[in-house]
Amino acid sequence: MAHVKVYTGSEIFAKAAAAKLEEANIEFIEKDVTKGGAVIGSLDSTFEIHVEEVDKARAEAVLAGLAE
Repeated sequence: MAHVKVYTGSEIFAKAAAAKLEEANIEFIEKDVTKGGAVIGSLDSTFEIHVEEVDKARAEAVLAGLAE
């Protein structure tokens, strides 16, 4: 199955997003895409969360509340 990106943010916020997806029983892959010497765990770090394409709409709905 193809994986699609549903979230990009710092490690701190990516962990919160991952917890939401786990609660909803949605499988995901978390990728550290930090560049430029940023410290992992800082707000400058960047993580992406990818889910299978069939779960994309459900994952986006689960994560919609995080942006607020």
